[in-house]
Amino acid sequence: MNTSVTAFSLIRRSSVTHSLNNELRRVPVSRTVGTAGEYLINVPSNPGIVVPGYYLLFALNKQGVLSVAKTLRVH
Repeated sequence: MNTSVTAFSLIRRSSVTHSLNNELRRVPVSRTVGTAGEYLINVPSNPGIVVPGYYLLFALNKQGVLSVAKTLRVH
């Protein structure tokens, strides 16, 4: 576990058509720490908040600096 991580956030991958991006969204997600010290991310189950598709998962430190993202797919 990295103690400098204070938050996690999902950023939806862009979908642009006719110069408009209707899909861009940032979703803060809650976290818990597992028994082995790993982070467990709690993605909101409301499909109006987290629509199915590809997202970038970022960890943030207390200064709000983003990590290198991991891509994940929400079904």
